[in-house]
Amino acid sequence: MLGNLGMVFNANLNENKSERILKGLQFGFGMNRINSFSNNILIEGFNTRSSLLGGYANEANNSGAPQNADALEPFSALLAYNTNLLVYDSTKPSKPWWVDMPNGNVLQRKSVEISGSSREMLLSGGANIGNTLYLGLSLCFPSIRYQESTIYTEQDSKGLSSNADPAYNFQSVKLSQNLTTKGNGFNLKLGFIYKPVEFVRIGGAFHTRTTYNLSDEYSSRMTSYFENGTNYSADSPSGTYDYQITTPMKAIGSIAVLIGKVGLLTADYEYVDYSTARISSADDNFLDVNDSIRANLGSANNIRVGAEIKYDVFAFRAGVSSYGSPYKGEKTLGARKGYSLGLGIREKDYTLDFSFNHQFQKDNMSLYNDAFAVAKNTYTSNQFQVTLGFRF
Repeated sequence: MLGNLGMVFNANLNENKSERILKGLQFGFGMNRINSFSNNILIEGFNTRSSLLGGYANEANNSGAPQNADALEPFSALLAYNTNLLVYDSTKPSKPWWVDMPNGNVLQRKSVEISGSSREMLLSGGANIGNTLYLGLSLCFPSIRYQESTIYTEQDSKGLSSNADPAYNFQSVKLSQNLTTKGNGFNLKLGFIYKPVEFVRIGGAFHTRTTYNLSDEYSSRMTSYFENGTNYSADSPSGTYDYQITTPMKAIGSIAVLIGKVGLLTADYEYVDYSTARISSADDNFLDVNDSIRANLGSANNIRVGAEIKYDVFAFRAGVSSYGSPYKGEKTLGARKGYSLGLGIREKDYTLDFSFNHQFQKDNMSLYNDAFAVAKNTYTSNQFQVTLGFRF
């Protein structure tokens, strides 16, 4: 998969004329892969406290829906009704909607397959001022394509159903959900590199907030199985929703120290305040969601340190990274750490680089909307990349 592609044009201006301050201009365009969403997740456990179906019964009863099932939510409770899992009992006026095994004692499994990536098209410009100060500006047009396929199953693996009617005696349920998210955005990036002495480089950058215009397409399918051998299937309608997400700004500081002609040491510090993220749409201001973002997310301090050693045309590289947790008051949950190794070849007309990046983090995932159905997961990712460059 092509990760990055770009071209830079350089115009030397008065490079050898000491009385002229502006030494050169650079113009470029490119495409960068910002993030790969590829991931596979599997969660399994025996839940003695809650069930997916119990949540559907609570949803139907709390909504005050009458016996007319058209009032039920078509992506959740209505699916359970259409597959004979959610039943209306007029003899129980306070809670007429019921399911078998609402309080758990079921084996639950969730598998998630995620694909897609976020990319960025950019137009950039730079200026060399006195061979001491280098300024840069980029107009960036990021895009997102995200696909998620989830299969959730719930099974009476120990035969604990207490329902006396075999036609409603629950055996298992399978819920398949598909989501595709697409969209585009815009941001601006400003940066500088200052060279106070020949062997030191001090840098800084500012990335503005990015506003994405996103569109979701989603659907669900449910299949139920009962102990009398019957099974039922139902499909939700195809749903779509358009909305906007605004991501936080970033501030970055960096320093690099050259060790003669044999290598260098670099360090980057990045500050991100995740509590400033926002979501909105034409028909909803998402006050509750945005209040939750402010209450639960905080600022993160991200650090990257690297080194390079040169020998002849070869360059050997290594680095470590630490990304702080986005959650307020947390140090480990959602935090990300990693390391990287690389090899570069520098010839007169071309460059060739190989890199390997390993990252890992811990985070929680809910099987469904219930406080008792949460799995603590550890995620790892490995990325190998080859970069080829030509000088003209």
